[in-house]
Amino acid sequence: MPGEESVKRTEAYTREHLANERTHLAYVRTAIALLSFGITLNRVSLFFLETEPPAMQPGSRSLLREVVGVGAGMVLLGMALIAWAAVRYLRVARAIDRGEYRPDRTAILLFTAAVFLIGAASIAWVAMS
Repeated sequence: MPGEESVKRTEAYTREHLANERTHLAYVRTAIALLSFGITLNRVSLFFLETEPPAMQPGSRSLLREVVGVGAGMVLLGMALIAWAAVRYLRVARAIDRGEYRPDRTAILLFTAAVFLIGAASIAWVAMS
């Protein structure tokens, strides 16, 4: 029946757009987590910098200053991720509408590599401090 093919195409089309929305929401949740954790790191380290006794070890003070920067960096990364998620969502939605969607493997590999490198740098930083 000709109507069945149209219904199937409509259902597949709807599923593709819903999957795109779920992916976008996953990026937004990740960005919110980065923003929240970055703000928390920043504020807590500033609190410790302001309240620590003057007799503290000199190294602990510089470590706390570095954490302030890490927190600010996480906030910036979260903001960049939100912007990238919005651009990606719109591009994918247009590609689905045209029937030309292809996964962007380069972006996936770059994002994975960036997160891996940040994680490796964090482990090295923690081990050295």
